[in-house]
Amino acid sequence: MYSDYLLPLELLISASLSLMVLRALSRPLNNVLQRICPDPQAAGFWLSYTQVMLISAPLLLVLSVDLFAHFSNPMDNLRVGLMAALAGLLLGLHSVGKRLGKFVVTPTATGSSQ
Repeated sequence: MYSDYLLPLELLISASLSLMVLRALSRPLNNVLQRICPDPQAAGFWLSYTQVMLISAPLLLVLSVDLFAHFSNPMDNLRVGLMAALAGLLLGLHSVGKRLGKFVVTPTATGSSQ
């Protein structure tokens, strides 16, 4: 594997992972946003915002890691790039979950437990 093709390959892997996650989450996320947002325009904005963030966060981490990590073995660089892409997805998903979790209402117990 040539090192000239390593960064584009890492970016392609990162974008592919992001698109797979977005494909799995877009419909459920849209349904949740339609329920909690005051109007459809707000739900559309937050869906688009989430999609952009879940693509750009992993790419930013891959670029940052590639700037500082240089290994003699290209597979090590690829492995670190993959870990950075997954870390970016986890951070993005955690952020989205934390924000949406504020709108989840837990049911209260209505009867005694005797």
